[in-house]
Amino acid sequence: MKYRMLGMGMSVFLLVTAAFFSRAETAEGQNRVHHHLTGRRDDGCDCNGSELCSHLPLVVIDTRRQAIPGAVTEARDRFGQMTYTKAPDGDSTVRVDLKVIDNEASNNHPGDAPAFSTDCRLRVRGNTSRRFPKIPYALRFVDDKGENRDISVMGMDAHHEWVLNGPILDKSLVRNYMWYNISGEIMDYAPNARFCEVVVDGQYEGLYLMVESVTGGEDCRLNLTANVKNAQLTGYLLRYDRPTEADLETVRDIYTYSERMFQTPQDIAIRYPGQAKLTEEMAKHIELDYSAFEKALFSFDYDSDKYGYEQWIDVDSFVDYCVINEFTKNLDAGSYSTYIYKEVGGKFKLCVWDFNNSCDNYLEEAVGPGGFFINERAWYFMLMKDERFVKRVQRRYQELRKSFLSQEYLTGYIDETLKFLGPAVERNNERWEAEIKGWGGLIPEERNLHSHEEAVEQLKGWLVARGEWLDENVHALEQYGHYSRNKVYEH
Repeated sequence: MKYRMLGMGMSVFLLVTAAFFSRAETAEGQNRVHHHLTGRRDDGCDCNGSELCSHLPLVVIDTRRQAIPGAVTEARDRFGQMTYTKAPDGDSTVRVDLKVIDNEASNNHPGDAPAFSTDCRLRVRGNTSRRFPKIPYALRFVDDKGENRDISVMGMDAHHEWVLNGPILDKSLVRNYMWYNISGEIMDYAPNARFCEVVVDGQYEGLYLMVESVTGGEDCRLNLTANVKNAQLTGYLLRYDRPTEADLETVRDIYTYSERMFQTPQDIAIRYPGQAKLTEEMAKHIELDYSAFEKALFSFDYDSDKYGYEQWIDVDSFVDYCVINEFTKNLDAGSYSTYIYKEVGGKFKLCVWDFNNSCDNYLEEAVGPGGFFINERAWYFMLMKDERFVKRVQRRYQELRKSFLSQEYLTGYIDETLKFLGPAVERNNERWEAEIKGWGGLIPEERNLHSHEEAVEQLKGWLVARGEWLDENVHALEQYGHYSRNKVYEH
């Protein structure tokens, strides 16, 4: 009830602060677009009601009567990981027809002329989420020859790889949208995202989030262009995740100090350059370059000015990634679906990904608003031993707590986003009513909420409690960098 009392004042506060921060970031070269602040508002149905009528963009997919590959099978690969169905020809994707309807001056209907149509390679994506009733999809736009086709989608930068994320575990519907955008305000790069509604073979599938896939390419926002003639001038992207032979996006694994030290079940895999451009020389250069960074990080000289980690990483990026994921207690960060990249001529940076499990929405266990976790993750296990790094994290948290991580901004952001979504929320919840009321993905069972309203209140309440706990305890991070704890690492 206390959150509803923010009322109109909170709406005004959010709009003013969003505009202020947008101007500040634009001055530094960024221009993050928040769909709920810039998108077309709902003015009610503008047709006779005979078909879907939405103020949100529509994604309409015709599978050509094919089963979509990527569903989980009963078999396991040699790592013990899940394996997935394939198309009849053995491919991991099927070629489908896709169109996006995104009218500027009127609502969107499946029968409208599309903003664009394209052939698309389609599959089910995700790890655990593949098993969920609302299916997440990976899209790759292609031309008539099957080659990648970069297309601007819903105002986002042109790209050929996209993700359709269908929130079902997150019954509030806003976690990924909210944190991709807030992260995009804080960090140099975070995936673009827009809300849309999806229709597959004439069946309404509900509210989805169209998300820019984290990868490289000539027209992508990350400067990761592969230089075939000179591997030293190649930018690259790595992903820290579960090892699996069925990982359709992995190109090549590299063996790292993290794996040797922690005996983790995760691999570092080259995500970009892709198979078409990755030469043996490039792969070797990437492996040696990344290994040199980890060798510096896990050495006795880890904090020295001349030989330490600061020679290899953009410290601000690692600090911001730490603050965002620690604030949300996004427990997969640093373990699964973790992206680290190095632009041409730059240092290593991190990219956020997947907040569905954040803010006490983690599948396997309850995640209270107290405590720290990221100091247990591979890179941060060492970074937190440096008092200077810890102090930078503390200062950054305190700065952001006055803006993008303030209670007022966060709770207002949720309210304004849901207000923007309007009747799309009701349509989605009607489509998935049985699952919202009866399906429980969280363990133990009593953690599962069975209405959208409950999920929204839970998210707000948890964020408020988390911020209050961190305000009182952020000073305790100093324990991880204190001499008495780390004297074995001292020179």
